[in-house]
Amino acid sequence: MNATQKPQRTFLAVTLLTVIAVTTVFMVYAAVLMTLTGTTVTVNQTGGSMQYNLSNTSNSTWASSLSAMNNGTAWYARINVTGAASQAVTINWVLQQNTGTWVDVSTPVNTAMTLSAGDNTVYATTAGTFSGNYNWGSLTTTGGSYRVQAVING
Repeated sequence: MNATQKPQRTFLAVTLLTVIAVTTVFMVYAAVLMTLTGTTVTVNQTGGSMQYNLSNTSNSTWASSLSAMNNGTAWYARINVTGAASQAVTINWVLQQNTGTWVDVSTPVNTAMTLSAGDNTVYATTAGTFSGNYNWGSLTTTGGSYRVQAVING
């Protein structure tokens, strides 16, 4: 090592150590500057089920499935949402037919409403109310296996 290389190496080593020391101080300072912890967030486990009915009367029995029927027979759907948080939601209802896989065969019926905290019964109407519940049988004019799917967005 010649005489000019030793001071250059010393200078480089001192500079590198200084940069590392200053960077470490800034990193420690930034880490210790502030720690913020948010409040507890409670997330409800919302559940529910689809139910069907042939008569669409509020006092009749709603069931998870319907017996075979003739094409064009009126039938209706509703969902029971359980464990909901009170919040505004949109629900997109669509009729699906099983053609080997479930395929959408209708345009969506869109519901915009506010769920109450707890359990809710929602019908396929623009407001989710019983009056005007959609007749899915009007779309089942050919034989096959059908179901209604409701997608709830919060």
